[in-house]
Amino acid sequence: MQYRINLLNDGSVVTKDGEYLGTWGTDDSDAIYEFTPDGETVPILQDVFMGRFCTAIEEWRVGRE
Repeated sequence: MQYRINLLNDGSVVTKDGEYLGTWGTDDSDAIYEFTPDGETVPILQDVFMGRFCTAIEEWRVGRE
């Protein structure tokens, strides 16, 4: 994987080391990115900018360690 957080075409969110974190998608308007952790049913993170969105997922990942 190229980046610390990778958003795959199948909706998966995977770290550079291949750790599966959950899924990503967009809201009904396709304007807001949403992240749902593995095992959860509702998104916990949202952002309109992909870069900030990936940074927020990385911060969430580091904070749960």
